[in-house]
Amino acid sequence: MTSFSKMVSKITLGLLLFMSLPAFAFDVIGDLDHIPTGSTTVIDDFEKGNYWIWAAFDFEEWGPSKLSTSARVTSQWASQGKQSLECRFIESSATSANDGMYFMDYLWNFASERYIVVDVYNPQDKPINFSVALQVTDNWNWGGMHTVVVEPGVHTVVLDLNVIKKPRDIVRRINLCYSENTKMNGHFYVDNLRLVK
Repeated sequence: MTSFSKMVSKITLGLLLFMSLPAFAFDVIGDLDHIPTGSTTVIDDFEKGNYWIWAAFDFEEWGPSKLSTSARVTSQWASQGKQSLECRFIESSATSANDGMYFMDYLWNFASERYIVVDVYNPQDKPINFSVALQVTDNWNWGGMHTVVVEPGVHTVVLDLNVIKKPRDIVRRINLCYSENTKMNGHFYVDNLRLVK
């Protein structure tokens, strides 16, 4: 093999390795235009199972039926590892809400954390609205963060936890929140949900 052939082989191998890498999110949106540096704690990487539930008709005591229809772990896309959470939704009707929620209950302490960061893939051809809300204290008080417009494609969403004015030393629930930007049935993926100090 000539030196030119060896060089072409190495370039081809490098391209193949690059193309086989997962789709990392480089487009950062939300409260910062960059991923914050600092100590990072992964809340869920979706590699060990599914601990998430979707809100639907069972939330009617708090208002109309939600648009969320399922929350399942999938290998269709991942920003790291092999799996992510696929969140499905339906379009709104005259009697439904115009939002959906996907949530996980546990007991966390986010008192010293500053940002919540998550990779979001919107495979639709239209934007979606996305946010995260916490339910904090033993009274499960709602603490919402800013809503971000997620255009089609892969993005890393950075949200500032300091917009929640209630204490965050007792966090009972994390809600991934979808709200309708355009009426449609569809889905989106989230992965690598983490905290940064």
